[in-house]
Amino acid sequence: MQAFPSKRSPFRHAVNALLLGASVAASALPYTASAQEPGNERPARAWNIAPGPLAGALDQFARQAGISLSYDAGSVAGKNSPGLNGTLDPQSALSRLLQGQGLQAQSQGQNAWLLLPQQQDGSALNLGATTITGDRLGATTEGSGSYTTGAVTIGKGEQSLRRTPQSVSVMTRKLMDDQNITTIDQLLERTPGITSYESPMGGKYFYSRGFKMLGQYQFDGVPLDIGKDYIQADSFSANMAIYDRVEVLKGAAGMLKGAGTASGAVNFVRKRPQATPTTSLGLSAGTWDNYHAELDTGGPLNDSGTVRGRAAVSQQNRGSYMDLAKRQDQAFYAALDMDVTPDTTLGFGASHEDVDATPCWSGLPRYRDGKSLGLSRSTCLGQAWNDWQSQRTTLFADVTHHFNDAWKLKVSAVHSRNLQDIKYAASESTVDYGDPAPTLTSYAALLDYDHKDYGLDAYIDGQFEAFGLQHELILGANGSRGTQDDVYAIRNLPQRQSVFNPNHHFPEPADDTFWPNMYRGGTVNETATQYGAYATLRLRLAEPLMLVLGSRVSWYENRRKSLNLAWGEWADQDARTKETGVVTPFGALIYDLNDNLSVYASYADIFQPQSSYATVSGSALKPKMGENYELGIKGEWFDGRLNSSLAVFRAIEKNAAQTDFETRCGSSSDGYCYTDTGKVRAQGVEAEMSGELLERLQVFGGYTYTQTKNLKNIDSTAEGAVSNTYVPRHMLRLWGDYQLDGALSKWTVGAGVNAQSSNYRLQTIKLEQAGYALWNARLAYQVDDTWTVALNGNNLFDKNYYQTVGTAGWGNLYGEPRNLTLSLKGNF
Repeated sequence: MQAFPSKRSPFRHAVNALLLGASVAASALPYTASAQEPGNERPARAWNIAPGPLAGALDQFARQAGISLSYDAGSVAGKNSPGLNGTLDPQSALSRLLQGQGLQAQSQGQNAWLLLPQQQDGSALNLGATTITGDRLGATTEGSGSYTTGAVTIGKGEQSLRRTPQSVSVMTRKLMDDQNITTIDQLLERTPGITSYESPMGGKYFYSRGFKMLGQYQFDGVPLDIGKDYIQADSFSANMAIYDRVEVLKGAAGMLKGAGTASGAVNFVRKRPQATPTTSLGLSAGTWDNYHAELDTGGPLNDSGTVRGRAAVSQQNRGSYMDLAKRQDQAFYAALDMDVTPDTTLGFGASHEDVDATPCWSGLPRYRDGKSLGLSRSTCLGQAWNDWQSQRTTLFADVTHHFNDAWKLKVSAVHSRNLQDIKYAASESTVDYGDPAPTLTSYAALLDYDHKDYGLDAYIDGQFEAFGLQHELILGANGSRGTQDDVYAIRNLPQRQSVFNPNHHFPEPADDTFWPNMYRGGTVNETATQYGAYATLRLRLAEPLMLVLGSRVSWYENRRKSLNLAWGEWADQDARTKETGVVTPFGALIYDLNDNLSVYASYADIFQPQSSYATVSGSALKPKMGENYELGIKGEWFDGRLNSSLAVFRAIEKNAAQTDFETRCGSSSDGYCYTDTGKVRAQGVEAEMSGELLERLQVFGGYTYTQTKNLKNIDSTAEGAVSNTYVPRHMLRLWGDYQLDGALSKWTVGAGVNAQSSNYRLQTIKLEQAGYALWNARLAYQVDDTWTVALNGNNLFDKNYYQTVGTAGWGNLYGEPRNLTLSLKGNF
């Protein structure tokens, strides 16, 4: 594209070199056996057990050593462990963990161990050849074989789902692998309570609890503004090969970042180098020439295990059920962790993600009265020269220091740059009945994005004792800065597109013809900076009752300069937004009913600047404000292997941006002015379950009921009506995976359903998609200890439906037809 030159980063070459070096280093490491013959001593190995509560340290040891530990909860309550780093044999490692704790390990036979109070004679500890796997879960999900997690990190530190007084869904590594989830779009569309809407100009909007999710992405807990201000929809793309898990919080997340809506936040938690050598290889082939390969390797890079590395590479080439459409995704990832002292770990790494696609955007038209044309799902009204190229390079670093067995400091930094070059053609118009050869108006768009994001987060997390009870305090500060430098132009094409016999070979207009011939376009230069300090205090008022108090003070500044052509007129904007000392409080009560169940009530403030929306005077709208309430009950079963939750919620947002269709603004990218007259309410119910429901049965799913309402609207006739018609009132996301028993134990069967009630779009006419259910399944066979082969099927009954409902003229997009994927995975 000559008019908008590509800014592709050469960083991929550096990442390739780092990947190659790390892979060679990992493959050269000596193999560390995980089991020994009876009578032989188990070898020394590297340990990486974080300081903290003794119970958590013992659970980490059980997982890393392959030991089953049982103990009375009272014997470890209130005790802390300094953690363990270094290379030791298992016997010495457990002895070190138990030192000074007044406990000893006693064999129970059947490779099980029991922790008991230390005897006066200091009975000897002998682990022998114990090699069974610990069954308690931690925050890291990779290798756990579970659809749930023992802890989440989206709110700083580690807290169990039961101790988190908001709704959180965690997409674990096994869940992503079992469902062949490779992109952020696929992941969010299978997350309970999340709805997607595909923009006819590319990208997707995601909704949670009736509100649009904007710029709510975090990376290892560091918030960035990614996805907030694309000219089109959210064009953020993330490859799941890089991540251990994705934590999705539903509801207000102002404590985490400062600015945020009532929709929620998404925290991407990267895979990190492990203490033992591991390598995995995945290959798959599926419908529409969908081919995927992934290699992931890493482990200790020195004898002591104090330096650990990891590298991963992923390549996916896929066609589409739509004519012309195809896409190629590449991801490169490398990370290094170093124990610079016994108490301090330094980590850093980089990733590069590349998308090269021929998209088919804009969707399909309808008859003038809104009825479907009955076109084939393969119909594409775009052109063979459609092109979307996106490159994202991310650098990150963090340092974690443990002051003692109770307090730690973590400092994290992230930088991300996204370059996108987009050129595409699309067609739109309504169709009249009786027209034997209807044609559509055609247009072409040219876009160039350059987005840079920087984030820094530092916090101290610790436990202290007061009044005979344990409490926790988190103090921190973070900041982010995002810049965007965007250019876009949309022009008409002289050709008209046939609806029933589309021509995909219109002459491609030269890039330098867009600017002089465009009817809409311009430039956007924006810089948004925000920083703040936060604190969370978790006070145990009594043994079963906890009070959580939190607050954040935020400073926000935004400058947006734009030059836009709309409605035949040029208009420029130079709007500044500044908010100082904005306080967003958070409060919750958690009460333990028994050993498994807790009830909670929580409140959070909402604060969201609206700098992208221009008023008739050219200034930005004032911030969106509001409140978020939630009541719920959470359960933790089978030593944390199963989590459940039931919650009712209500959120109210005031000063919400509304399009003023009566007033045109050239300074706005869509050509319309906005007002801050909106007031909306969303309320509903969420129920979720994740983990091991029965022996060998993993489940993940949730039901969501959402009701939205306009409390105040620029159009008084719309008051009392549904405020977000895209979001269905009822949603069900469910998946289960069962390992057969006995002679069939190498077989695993999975099945699930994504179902929802109707949704619609209302303008001059109402266009509605009736409720539907999509059934999916998986059949897997473990060939041996290394290889597993699996067959996945999506939309098994080949349901024909609109994934996105547009207008009568454009924007109606079919969902994917039935498709199959055959995969082979090896773990070495």
